[in-house]
Amino acid sequence: MATHEIGVDAGFRQQVVDTMATVLKQLLERDEPVTEDMRLMDELNVNSLLALELLLRLEDQMQIQINVETMDPDKMETVGDLATFIADNHRAL
Repeated sequence: MATHEIGVDAGFRQQVVDTMATVLKQLLERDEPVTEDMRLMDELNVNSLLALELLLRLEDQMQIQINVETMDPDKMETVGDLATFIADNHRAL
């Protein structure tokens, strides 16, 4: 399991993980489960276009706005990494 940053709402982060898993299964047309330890590029083959679609769908489904200005793609290796970032860098709409 990914290390969680201090100050991140664990319940909301889990909602992000669950929503991401569902959206990724749809986008990737995948039957197997998506877990928070899966590597976005290496295991799931998420490219920049799919990543953008994922973020847009998350914003829409969760009614949030994600602050991508501070995102460091090099630190977004796993589903859990991205979920932690989103939980810490969003605002409700």
